Amino acid sequence: MFAEIWRSPYRFLIAAAVLAAMLCLFPVEVDAPEEPQTMLASEATVPPPSAAQEEVQGFPAAQDRPAAQDRPAGADLSERTSAGCYLHRTLYYAPCGHSVQRREELPAQLTGMSRALLEKEIGSVIPGAAVTGFSASEVDIALSTDIPCPLHWVLRGGEDGKLAVFQNRSGEALEVVRVTDVPLDKAPQDDQAQLRTGRIFDDVQALEGYLESLSS
Repeated sequence: MFAEIWRSPYRFLIAAAVLAAMLCLFPVEVDAPEEPQTMLASEATVPPPSAAQEEVQGFPAAQDRPAAQDRPAGADLSERTSAGCYLHRTLYYAPCGHSVQRREELPAQLTGMSRALLEKEIGSVIPGAAVTGFSASEVDIALSTDIPCPLHWVLRGGEDGKLAVFQNRSGEALEVVRVTDVPLDKAPQDDQAQLRTGRIFDDVQALEGYLESLSS
């Protein structure tokens, strides 16, 4: 019988059927697939990107990043005067109430200062100055003086006891422009105290008229 089956042209199909029947007689264990485990975001470990990845993503590589700079507490971060800064000076003449303004270069020793430091140091460079405006390119200061402006004349007794005419030609100091032969004691008693410190005249005609009154 087996010889006939072996000679049959369907012998391969018959052998396969017999083998399948034999396998059905034995139990086969099949392992169930493992359920996927959910990992919390806090448990995940992400490796740092490489330098090449950082550059591709648009971030500088770690070695190219500037180190963080800590600023000390109380550091002065305000604006500071720059090179080429200008000084805008306003000078007030107390006796006449007039003022003049000048624009000049800021002294070199005041360059690079914050407003707080400038206010502290300005008096050592420009005595009597007070800072009224501040920026990196221009500093405003104000000064006051006890002499009149150049539009006025001052009649005052000199060291020789005679009256002399003074004028503020420079804008900052009085200088003698005329010496007279009129003695100080020739003036009325009420005028002598004022003439010792200086009597201000608004125009030269008023000054000449007063001197003529003393000479007569």
